[in-house]
Amino acid sequence: MEFRNIFIEKRSFKTLITSAVEVYNRETNGALLGRNAIRKIKGRKMKVISIKEVYPFQTEKRRPSEVIHGNISAFKRVLRAVESLQTEIIGGYHSHPYPYGYVGLSEGDVVSIKEDIDVMIKIGQERIKNGWVEILLSIKRKDYRRPSKIKWYICDYEKKLRVRIRTEEKTGYDILVSAYWVYPKEEFGKKPIKDMKFGVKEVAVYVPWIFE
Repeated sequence: MEFRNIFIEKRSFKTLITSAVEVYNRETNGALLGRNAIRKIKGRKMKVISIKEVYPFQTEKRRPSEVIHGNISAFKRVLRAVESLQTEIIGGYHSHPYPYGYVGLSEGDVVSIKEDIDVMIKIGQERIKNGWVEILLSIKRKDYRRPSKIKWYICDYEKKLRVRIRTEEKTGYDILVSAYWVYPKEEFGKKPIKDMKFGVKEVAVYVPWIFE
């Protein structure tokens, strides 16, 4: 399959960052809406998945090391509403508040993704069989001795992005943004999804250079 890199449109990017900061030090999560696109990145055109919208789930049960659907019926309503609005859920996102052992998807993350894929397929949304995009926000609160103006900036790494944002003069957040494809290694239909093997592949994540 084709593992496209991820391009987060500026409105979606702001929603992701705000969502992670809002519930700190618990995990945030939500749905990603997007499509295949061509974007000019670092001087050349590239095939990417464009994240057009981000929907933070509102009925979740949140803990510092876990977030689960608090109401599966509400989750299904979101899926059907998105479909009625003629957009597609292509994956999800969540945060790992500090302390985190490493930056990457855990076994529990993959299990949760498989459960969401199972629900989506059962209500007829089969596009997700082509692979699931998961954005991870590894977030740590930072307290500073010296006050500074409220501001933010982005550091561009080889695949990841680091966002540093001040929310108060002496308080801020350090957020590392990474993206992954979660994909089936077996054919759907031969066994329950919970028993299927899935792979995880990290891809590069990009944002627009100019934010207005």
